[in-house]
Amino acid sequence: MTVEIKKLENSSVEIFVTLEGEAVKNNKNIVLNKIAKSVELPGFRKGKAPITTIEAKFKEEIKEEVADLIIREKYEEIINSNNLKPVEQLKTVSLNLTDDKFEATFVVDVYPEITLGEYKGLEAEKETFEMSDILLNNEIEELLEKSTKLVEAEEGYAAQLEDTITLDFEGFVDGEAFEGGKAEAYSLKLGSKSFIDTFEDQLVGYQVGQEGEVNVTFPKEYFKDELAGKPAIFKVKVTSIKKLVKPVLDDEFAKDNDFDSLEELKSKKQEEITERETQRIEAEYKNSIVNKAVENSTLMIPNSMIDREISYRLSEIENNLKMQGANLEMYMQMSGLTVEKLAEQIRPVAESKVKRDVVLDAIALAENIEANEEEIEEKMNKVAEIYNMELAKLKEELEKAGNLVNFMENIKADVRINKTVDVLVANAK
Repeated sequence: MTVEIKKLENSSVEIFVTLEGEAVKNNKNIVLNKIAKSVELPGFRKGKAPITTIEAKFKEEIKEEVADLIIREKYEEIINSNNLKPVEQLKTVSLNLTDDKFEATFVVDVYPEITLGEYKGLEAEKETFEMSDILLNNEIEELLEKSTKLVEAEEGYAAQLEDTITLDFEGFVDGEAFEGGKAEAYSLKLGSKSFIDTFEDQLVGYQVGQEGEVNVTFPKEYFKDELAGKPAIFKVKVTSIKKLVKPVLDDEFAKDNDFDSLEELKSKKQEEITERETQRIEAEYKNSIVNKAVENSTLMIPNSMIDREISYRLSEIENNLKMQGANLEMYMQMSGLTVEKLAEQIRPVAESKVKRDVVLDAIALAENIEANEEEIEEKMNKVAEIYNMELAKLKEELEKAGNLVNFMENIKADVRINKTVDVLVANAK
């Protein structure tokens, strides 16, 4: 077997494989015999068609299956002998097969080559923290907002922005109802901008039981072409209105939030703010140092690694929506976005995250930084605490799900990355 490697752009390589002789014949015969046993051709009983007829009939399928057999057999040899680190599956560009010769061209994204720049002695500004009445008042106001309750509005109340209404609706375009435009008992916070155009604004002033029509226009670049740019009428009926009621800031409010008095609430909140802001400043300082190390390095991230990070983040968004009783399709419809547009919005953040990880991984390698068993165990215990579980029970559940090895590898990588960041910070000016 001969293998030729050609570097392409964006950390991708082209692999040209040539294999001749008995190995090709054997693999080809395996595929031919397998197909011969399973296919039925006109004029022949099952499994009795001549090999030459099968070969002519299934030429492309035979090439692909032979390629699959050869690559599965030779994959490790190809990768290891050429020091390749694929980050995705091989993509077939071309295949050519004769009786005793196999030629194939594949492309694959590989882990990026990196030239580390200066990563020691880096400089970054570090914010200093000072407690202030403004910070404390903002914190208390936020607590008041969180304690604000939705209560059923009194009879005759007219809905306002920030109120949460429940409504039934059905949308029509050109007089015809359209798919996905109907819902019952839908909960909507007015002013959230989760619906298109001025849908929510037009519901201001509605009372419970009131029916009406809302006129909107779908965005010109709406993800459903048949609705893009078209005016629509939604027939609506408001079935309930809940308004926000904010509590009074006094000792009673403090006791409701597990403080002995308003004075103690303010004192504890000052402590919380100081701790949180100190942690924020430290995290931002660390990020600044890491960003400097990334900027000083030279690397080209393959698209597949960025796409994988985007997919992960889209999954996170979808899971969060499900926890709120919604889904991605509903979000897309009401926001006017498409999955492609959302992915493009995420792409810069995803690319930055992947670059950061690759650079930190390279620094860890250069500095011989590894995670030891004690550090991994400590980190796993912290994760178990988050899930309110004993570590042994967490491991047991992960083992049942077949995710324990992957979980431990992720923990190890996380510890290694954090240790690497600490080294950068310890060596900063």
